[in-house]
Amino acid sequence: MAVTGDAFEAATPQLAQERADGAGALSRTEIWGYVVWGLTGVVIGIPEIWALVGSPRWPTISATVAHLEKLWSPTKAIVVALIAAAIVQLLTYPPTRREYRAAGGRVLRRTVLGRLTTAQTNEPPILESGIWYFPAALIATTVAGVLAATLSSDTYVLGYAIYATIAVALLVVPNVLAYWRAREVPFPTLFRTLEYLDGRFHPALLIIGSALTVLAIHIVAYPWP
Repeated sequence: MAVTGDAFEAATPQLAQERADGAGALSRTEIWGYVVWGLTGVVIGIPEIWALVGSPRWPTISATVAHLEKLWSPTKAIVVALIAAAIVQLLTYPPTRREYRAAGGRVLRRTVLGRLTTAQTNEPPILESGIWYFPAALIATTVAGVLAATLSSDTYVLGYAIYATIAVALLVVPNVLAYWRAREVPFPTLFRTLEYLDGRFHPALLIIGSALTVLAIHIVAYPWP
């Protein structure tokens, strides 16, 4: 699935950006995707790697899932199912259809940045303050972590605070804005970003899909390997 262009930037003045001369120049949309999801991967990946050689400062996502499973047994099955769904989406993205028929006959469209919206005509505009969205999300995650570490000595509370804030800021809020408010934040979804990456380095999807498979096995067999 090669990247054939950036129709969103052509259609949305807020993200329009002069490309450098020459093929393969990075667009602002693509840069946003790499920065947002790259830093998210660092926040999640560092504890996982650190746990192999020592004790990370906050719990790994796999340890957090294992703790949640002790509190509610279906947690692990749900997380593994979500990872499996992500792998399928990774291998089949972009979808062949841009429109979907929802319950009640409502037609939903997928924006070029990858989110479902009820807007029926033009691409949803970018929030005027969108440039500050990701820095604000970083600050919110940091504040949540600091508060959790200050108010509780339980490291799992810290994990819940960090990972829940990331999920809300990068997944829930952007999709709610696009769906119900017909507004976009300036960064693409993870799968749209991976589409960009696939156009530049085709083995990337194989590597990421393999890593997700290993993560699913690790969560099922935690704490092994």
